Amino acid sequence: MSLRQVFTISIGDKHLLYAPLHKLTALVNNSALTLLRDHLRFETPLAPTLRPMAEWLRTVVSPPMPRSGRVCSPIFLGLIPTRGCNMACPYCDFAAPKRGSARMDLETARRAVDAYFQLLDPTSPAEIHFFGGEPFFAEDVVHFVVEYASMRAAERGVAVRFEATSNGLYSQRQAHWVGQHFDTIVLSLDGPPDIQDRYRPGANGRPVSDVVMRTASILSQGSVELVIRVCVTSETVMRLAEIASWISHEFLPSTVCFETLSLSHNAQPISLVPPDPWDFARNFDLAARVLADNGIQAITSTANLRAPRLSFCPVGQDALIVSPDGAVDACYLLQKDWERRGLDMRVGWLNAHGFDLLPESIQRVRNLTVEQRRLCADCLCRYSCAGGCHVNHDTSGEPGQYDSLCIQTRLITVARLLRRIGQHELADLWLSDRQMSEAALWQPGDRFVPEEAMSL
Repeated sequence: MSLRQVFTISIGDKHLLYAPLHKLTALVNNSALTLLRDHLRFETPLAPTLRPMAEWLRTVVSPPMPRSGRVCSPIFLGLIPTRGCNMACPYCDFAAPKRGSARMDLETARRAVDAYFQLLDPTSPAEIHFFGGEPFFAEDVVHFVVEYASMRAAERGVAVRFEATSNGLYSQRQAHWVGQHFDTIVLSLDGPPDIQDRYRPGANGRPVSDVVMRTASILSQGSVELVIRVCVTSETVMRLAEIASWISHEFLPSTVCFETLSLSHNAQPISLVPPDPWDFARNFDLAARVLADNGIQAITSTANLRAPRLSFCPVGQDALIVSPDGAVDACYLLQKDWERRGLDMRVGWLNAHGFDLLPESIQRVRNLTVEQRRLCADCLCRYSCAGGCHVNHDTSGEPGQYDSLCIQTRLITVARLLRRIGQHELADLWLSDRQMSEAALWQPGDRFVPEEAMSL
């Protein structure tokens, strides 16, 4: 049995039972919870109605494991054409110069693509992601990579996917090209013009929302999958349902990703702060329902219930991200940021012959899993949130010492699990009754059987 990976949390006078590895979510009362726990631990008698659940939980399941061995199937090749950008977002936490950042030369780009194809199994599809800064600020690099990688994939007879995270500030011509050549664009768009122009002005400080909205409209008309990313602050959190409605009527995204502001040295002097976690959870839920009515998915990255995961992001999954100078890292964030957290995400270098990867560095990064994150040890979100960003979320505290990101994640995760099993009224109550949810959210551990009781 794998009872260590079964969790429960109180919802009023009931209990949400959640076993992510068993793919089980159920709502039970106090009596049923006690009977089920005693039966599984001590073989005590059990009511017939609970036996199917008990048998399901008896199934032996193994948690996901870190990768091992040589790198032979990176989940994607990441390229950073430049750290430069043509916008001046006041909350941006990238310290690289907007105009003077190094650009990747085309020879480095070519060698990165060749090295990536050397690692791939000959029949495996290829996937290339572009990060920044703003990747299309170095559009010649992006155009070259798309054409060259498409040629290399055609030679192999395999497909190649292209994805980019972008601010959308470019010409109509470029927007149409992106819509025709990319599979997915994650577009940063924080809301209607009054919000977008406050948070995401051009590098000259002028409003550019009309250009970004034009790009979003062009991408909505193309074959590319459009994912809109909304940064949420204490100023905009109460408008999430309005923002969701506006996006639904203006554009055709597959997904809208709502992410709370990460505090940075740029945001603090102008009083930009993250929203209250209860406000975010309630308004995210409202926005998600507005979007669902229009056939659009709403997500927030730490409440991902699609499949159990060990890592919040591509870190540890053999993504190889190449900087303009040829450094190969597991994370696209700035080196100074991960070093500040005591992390080393460098896994090798790109040279004339391909990737020079360091096996010990690869394995070190692979082992950055939720299993090593002490704060997450007893949390029911451990295999969905996986502790959040390795760089920006400190999880070194004791289990139960949750911060605001943990609280909003726990609130949203529980609400989504309740809605998954049709308990919509209870989900509404969970999000609206702060006194009730606080009592459950701050419990020291969510394990169905506490760790200290496992050996008894």
